[in-house]
Amino acid sequence: MTTSPEPTSLIKAPLRNRLRLELTAPVAEVWSLVGDPARMPDYSAGLGRVEAKTDALGRCTEFTCYFKPTGPGEDGIVSRDTMLWYQPNRGWASCSAAHDAFGMIDDLHLVVLEPSTDGTLLTWDAYYQAQDLAMMKAHLHAAQSDIGANLVKRFGGRQIHCYVCD
Repeated sequence: MTTSPEPTSLIKAPLRNRLRLELTAPVAEVWSLVGDPARMPDYSAGLGRVEAKTDALGRCTEFTCYFKPTGPGEDGIVSRDTMLWYQPNRGWASCSAAHDAFGMIDDLHLVVLEPSTDGTLLTWDAYYQAQDLAMMKAHLHAAQSDIGANLVKRFGGRQIHCYVCD
């Protein structure tokens, strides 16, 4: 099994948010959903749609998230990410475009799947700096809580933890 990249080799920002789940489904089944960014709206309530681009081997190279508006009359946020690492049935790492709509700087989302006794251990780490750090920590905590609840509902299992780092 290929190991995931060391985050410090890709970015300098510290770990800010972490989600860990123990899912009662095999890695390949979890990967069929989580490994395709275009399917993020299937487990993230805040997303309207995601457009993903792939290379000739079917590996995701970048994706654009179209978030639902947060209030009446508001526009939804659009955010584009580039894949830095993508390994089928193992995980992916992405970073935002230079002018991230959320004000994130030097960011990395690292999603790793590992086989476990009961199925799959999923870890979703977010490393970043942000113009409004407190707001971004709270926003990502809410998003990861939603993602975790939806994945546990879909595959069974439990949330090990979902927390914000200092």
